[in-house]
Amino acid sequence: MTINEAVTVADAVRSHLERSLLAGDYAAGAQIKDSHVAEKLGVARPTARVAVQALIADGFLERETGRSAKVRRFSVQDVADIFRVRRLIEFEAVRSVCRGANTEPIRESVARFSEVRDDQDWETAVQADMGFHAAVVAAADSPRLSGLFQTISTEIRLLMALLRPRYLQVSMLHDEHIVLLNSLIAGVPDQALQLWAAHLDDAETFLGNSVLEDPEQAH
Repeated sequence: MTINEAVTVADAVRSHLERSLLAGDYAAGAQIKDSHVAEKLGVARPTARVAVQALIADGFLERETGRSAKVRRFSVQDVADIFRVRRLIEFEAVRSVCRGANTEPIRESVARFSEVRDDQDWETAVQADMGFHAAVVAAADSPRLSGLFQTISTEIRLLMALLRPRYLQVSMLHDEHIVLLNSLIAGVPDQALQLWAAHLDDAETFLGNSVLEDPEQAH
């Protein structure tokens, strides 16, 4: 096997693991052992190690010296802080869009969201949700604002995996974003911000309670 082939296989393993993480297939704090990944996916252990290390570098996993990698855990304080930063970023983006920014990319993101079926993996819904919010931030036309959103995007996506029990069907999550889109199109900042705040508040409350139910995550 050449170096390029090994890198390609490691990338594929990494992508597979990321999708599983976002689908909620692994609980917070679950061990992700190189040997188990290699056996499950039928790849060499060094290849599995490269994939796991890439997910650690991207913030999906964490590993203490001499121990196996684990799915990241979040404390109640982590959840509150992430959503505090989300509000700072997204509220400013909403104001910018309501002032007349181009909403076409946002409409396109919702169109893609509409294609996600209720019987598809939750990971697909997570990606569609993130695509919408990233499009809103991008519409503000501020590289720094988009950069800030990118720095917390991995944490948001991992939290989205924990949000799965909140929605009986993907279409429920989709419909919330239709309401958000319509508020942007209407162009009334106060109304849009009120809806945005309710959307984020609901998610933060659910996630905060979920973390509290897990004693190992609560601190």
